[in-house]
Amino acid sequence: MSEQTAGSKARRARPAPDQSSRARFLEAADDQFILHGYDGCTIRAIAAQAGTSLASLSRNWTSKRHLFEDVFERHFAPIHAAQNASFDALERVGNAGVREIIQAFFDSALSRSGSAGENRKSHMVYCCALTDPSEEARSITRPLVTPVRNRLIALLRQAMPELDEHSFFLAMTIVLGAYLYPQAYGERLATIMDVDLGPFDWHKASQTLANLISAGLDRRA
Repeated sequence: MSEQTAGSKARRARPAPDQSSRARFLEAADDQFILHGYDGCTIRAIAAQAGTSLASLSRNWTSKRHLFEDVFERHFAPIHAAQNASFDALERVGNAGVREIIQAFFDSALSRSGSAGENRKSHMVYCCALTDPSEEARSITRPLVTPVRNRLIALLRQAMPELDEHSFFLAMTIVLGAYLYPQAYGERLATIMDVDLGPFDWHKASQTLANLISAGLDRRA
């Protein structure tokens, strides 16, 4: 057998990356990121929680940034797909009001299919990523989030044409602040208020938030 043929067979016989280790690594990366933020979580800590070796990283990702490109993409993609589908439905009907737009934006993220725990964790990663101070994290998330944010801004602009530029900017800070805060920082407030978020109904919460925000913005005149 030639050396070249033996090498080709060896390459064909080489096992594929361990998908179970990869999944554990991604789950651990979610948890470590939520707890410590982008700069604070380390590959070593992620590997330790996952019960895998550091070699698992090199088999699947070339760097921490490469890992978190996958981490963020797997949470951002389904949320944005649901939001875009809701926006498509609003645009087909036309003349959507402020409440309908906000409801579509919030509910598509908070009430997606899947278990409540899975959805909440996914949205926590999403919101924490968008509020993380790391410039590297922002450089990963910025291109992911910009298209759907632009659609939200365009829809709300059409629904509130009378607002000047600065007033509309403030309206957007209210919408996005209410969208991000409950998941990224809500547990801190819940502790202070002695509120149990375990059985929290996020579908109902999205409706309540849409009602409260739109009621305030409807007084803009």
